[in-house]
Amino acid sequence: MEVLARQPGIHEQVFSRRNQRYTIAIPAGYVEQQAAPLVLALHYAGPVTPFYGKGILVGLVEPALQELGALIVAPDCQHESWANPQSESDIVELLAHLQDNYALDAHRTLITGYSLGGAGTWYLAARNQSRFAAAIPMAGWPQPDSAHVRWEIPLFVIHSRQDEIVPFEQTEQIVRRLQDSGADIECMWLQDVTHYETGYFIEPLRATLPWIRKVWKVI
Repeated sequence: MEVLARQPGIHEQVFSRRNQRYTIAIPAGYVEQQAAPLVLALHYAGPVTPFYGKGILVGLVEPALQELGALIVAPDCQHESWANPQSESDIVELLAHLQDNYALDAHRTLITGYSLGGAGTWYLAARNQSRFAAAIPMAGWPQPDSAHVRWEIPLFVIHSRQDEIVPFEQTEQIVRRLQDSGADIECMWLQDVTHYETGYFIEPLRATLPWIRKVWKVI
C-alpha cells in the first residue's frame, strides 16, 4: 500500500494501480480539514526518465503559481504524447486518486502545460471540462479541433512570437477564431523568447494570477 505525502514540500510518488509516477508540491499550511486548489502541470517532450514531470514543476509552474496555495501535481507521461485517449485515461484516474486522498476544492482546479504539455492542455481541457475550472496552455500546439470546441471553461494562452518549434501563427489563428466565436479566452504574446527558454515563462505565468483568482471567484 502506497504511503502518500502529507507534509509541505515537493515529493515523488507513484499511483500504484496505474504505475503512474508523479511529482506533487504540497503548499505550506495545507491541512486536510480545508479543501485546497489543484493545479495539474503537464511536462514538455524529452526522454521521460522517472519523475520527469518534476522539471516543469520546479522550473516553471511552482515558482509562478505558489501564491495560490494549491497542490501542484506533475505526472510523467506514459505514452508518446498527452494528446491521446491513453494519456487521458491515465489523467482521469490520477485525478480521481488525488480527490480520494487529498482535500481538494473541485471549483478551484487548473490544467496547464508547456510545449508537449501545452498541446496536452488543449486536448485534455477540451475533453474534460467538468474536471477543470480553467486551462493555460503554454507554447503548445492547439488541436485540429480546438477552434470548434464548445468551450465552457475559460482559457489563457501564452505563446512567444519567436517560437521556432511551435509556430506562433497557428496558435494566434486559433485564438482569434475562438475570440470571434465568443469563447472566454485571453492571450499573452511574448517577444524575443525562443521555445527552449522555458524559464522566461515564469513571470508571464505568474501574471495570470489575478485572472486565475477571478475564474476561481477568489478575491
